[in-house]
Amino acid sequence: SENQTPAPDLDRSAAAILCDFVTGGVNFPWTLVASTALGILLMMTPLVFATEPPLYFSDHVFGCVVILVAVTAMAEVARPVRFLNITFGAWIAASPFMLEGATLAGTVGDVAVGLLLVGLSLPRGNRSQEHYGGWDRVII
Repeated sequence: SENQTPAPDLDRSAAAILCDFVTGGVNFPWTLVASTALGILLMMTPLVFATEPPLYFSDHVFGCVVILVAVTAMAEVARPVRFLNITFGAWIAASPFMLEGATLAGTVGDVAVGLLLVGLSLPRGNRSQEHYGGWDRVII
């Protein structure tokens, strides 16, 4: 798997090379895009679920962290990072029962978001045709 690096293709346009530089090794599995959307929803819990501190603070912080992890995991060699969202999803599902500030809608919403996040973090998503030498074996 070490010798799968293609020969350099220097006859391509600068735009094509730049496009490969920006998007190479990154793809957007629907599970990670959905995880990002759930992170955005968590950041809006006071508007959507009428939560109050300290639950609101927890939702806001973990919404940011969920987005960070999901976007990082969009890079194929960093795909295993998505498993961190399983832990965060478990906390999000449990947090309305451990922190004050939850409404009924907030409790149901946090439990649903947390469980969805756990489920969305399990599948790897599609692999591109690119190879990363010795890193290929760690893309799970």
